[in-house]
This record gives sequence, C-alpha cells and structure tokens, in this order.
Amino acid sequence: MMPTQTITRPSWSAIKRKDVRRHRRYTVHNSSLRVSWLDVQGQLKMAVARVLNVSESGMAVELPEKPLPTSMVRFQSEKHKLSGTAAVRHAYRFSSKWVVGVEFADGLRWMPPDGDVEEPITLFGPEYIV
Repeated sequence: MMPTQTITRPSWSAIKRKDVRRHRRYTVHNSSLRVSWLDVQGQLKMAVARVLNVSESGMAVELPEKPLPTSMVRFQSEKHKLSGTAAVRHAYRFSSKWVVGVEFADGLRWMPPDGDVEEPITLFGPEYIV
C-alpha cells in the first residue's frame, strides 16, 4: 500500500496575515513620548504614551483613547530633544488602552542599530534619529 500524501495550502486569511512590512519592528524598552492627537469626535487630546515598538518608518504607541483614523499625531520628548508628526495607520483596543500604529511624516526616519540586536532596545540616542 502506498502512503498517502497530504497537500496543505494556507488559507486566504493566513496569506493576508503574512508580515508584509517594509522594515523590521524593534521592541522598545521603557520609553515614552508626549503625544497629542484628535479623538474620534475631533477633540484635541494629550497624553504621555508608552512606545511599544519602532521601525525606520513608524512606531506603535499605547494611547488611552482611540485617535481619529488617518489623522496626524504630534509627538515629542523634551528630554531627548525630539519632536515630529506621524499619520495614524491603524488602531485597535487592547485591554483598557488603544494600540496605535503611526507612520512618520515630513521625512522623519528612525535609524536601527547596526549588527545583531538584543531586544528590547532603547528608543533614544543621537545615532537613531535622522
């Protein structure tokens, strides 16, 4: 008797979930930024947001409220002399907070560390922001 061979094909949803990001995400340790954004009613909000991860072209932050989809957020860190804007690309509720993915605007880029990296990383350093 010949062994049967099973052919498995990934489901469409599995294909859609494939990571198609342009840049690697780095988990960030103990970093926060002051963030301002418009909520879904169009009201200006401000909070200190925890940075969850970062890539060359964007980052994920934790906000207490959902931002207006496709709106711009402003972020800054006086301690690290950093400020910029980013466009909201997605937001989903996680527990009592919102995880918000933003894409940097106005040519802002984050430069990843060279070589092998042990995560979580530190977000700030003069060599990372260009």
